[in-house]
Amino acid sequence: MIALYILIVLALLITLLCLIKLRFEAVYHENLTLKLKVLFFEFTLVPYKKKKKRKKKVPEKKKENTDTKTKKEKKPSLAKKLSDKKGVDGLISMLSEVAKLAGATLKGIFTNIVIERFDLSFTVVGEDAADTALKYGKLCGVVYSAVAVICGTAKCSEYNVNVVPDFDDEAKMQVFADAQFYIRVYYVLKYGLKAALKLLFIRYKR
Repeated sequence: MIALYILIVLALLITLLCLIKLRFEAVYHENLTLKLKVLFFEFTLVPYKKKKKRKKKVPEKKKENTDTKTKKEKKPSLAKKLSDKKGVDGLISMLSEVAKLAGATLKGIFTNIVIERFDLSFTVVGEDAADTALKYGKLCGVVYSAVAVICGTAKCSEYNVNVVPDFDDEAKMQVFADAQFYIRVYYVLKYGLKAALKLLFIRYKR
């Protein structure tokens, strides 16, 4: 009987855990700031801050040996990649990558993301009026297409996208994005487990 009570309590705890929301807040103005909120806790995911490692003193002989060896370059983490994206080109690149994920690789997860707020604005400026008009046309094509895929795949009640050309000679290209969205832990575990099983199956077949 005690074992049954323990199983019931565990089942309730797992159910409650799966219902928890992973809430994200993203603001982009030249650089990206991304925060994760879980219940009463808040974590800053981006900008990426690398911990400083203490340098160990190495004898001169050992230093010579290590210099001759070829060191493998470490692949930058996702947080580092996002931190490196800057300016208008950075945001456009980021939107395109997210749209690709939403339309293919991570479509299952994106269909369960709830977007509560999505504001995006661009001020387009070129070298002259003709260049501004050309850039404006290209930017509209990329931005509106990417946003349509993202908000069409996720659960998004409304979003605000504003791309405006500025023909003033002294004007500068400006970009601003503000988004808030969440996904429940259940869906992260569900699709994460599916992906892990697929990888294991592929390796087993080999």
